[in-house]
Amino acid sequence: MTTKLHINISQGIIDVEGDPDLVRAIYDDFKEHLLDAVKRVPAASPTSVPASTPTENGEGANEASNKSKPKRRTVAKKKVNGDENASGVIADSPKLDKNLDTSGLGAFYGRYAPKNNPEKILIFLKFMTEELKIESPNTDQVYTCFKATGDKIPKAFAQAFYDTSSKNGYIDFRTPTELPITIAGDNHFNHSLKKKGAE
Repeated sequence: MTTKLHINISQGIIDVEGDPDLVRAIYDDFKEHLLDAVKRVPAASPTSVPASTPTENGEGANEASNKSKPKRRTVAKKKVNGDENASGVIADSPKLDKNLDTSGLGAFYGRYAPKNNPEKILIFLKFMTEELKIESPNTDQVYTCFKATGDKIPKAFAQAFYDTSSKNGYIDFRTPTELPITIAGDNHFNHSLKKKGAE
């Protein structure tokens, strides 16, 4: 049985034909170089990176030419940054959300005795999701809560969310507009967070 592999990176064509195991081994060795080359090719030429995986009898040698995984990864990364810019919410540069109703925040927040910024962020997010029914609160709205309660605002504002996510696990900080409360956050809020007047 003969297997054929055809790779064309901007006309740097490589043809390999022979035993399936040999072709697969050559493909595996060359894959790293292929991915590096794909990253360097300008996005304006989508057909200039035809890459294919080894197939039996050489069938479908060019089928994957426009389906490169690295391209998809790059697009996904741009989408996250684009979402941040499109929404106008940037965690490192928080702004007041004048439309956020903080009239009930004092009473809600006053029931708890938070020890640190992650606990404060958790309380603010709980207030917005449970009291105000905001499906996806953002970092600007959390900043607005800090201002409304008169609490000291973290100097490295974005870092406070990373810490709440990675060190405490209370939230899953994906983007400034996507920071859902985790099960660990729910458990901490409902069972461990110190309430005022409690021992």
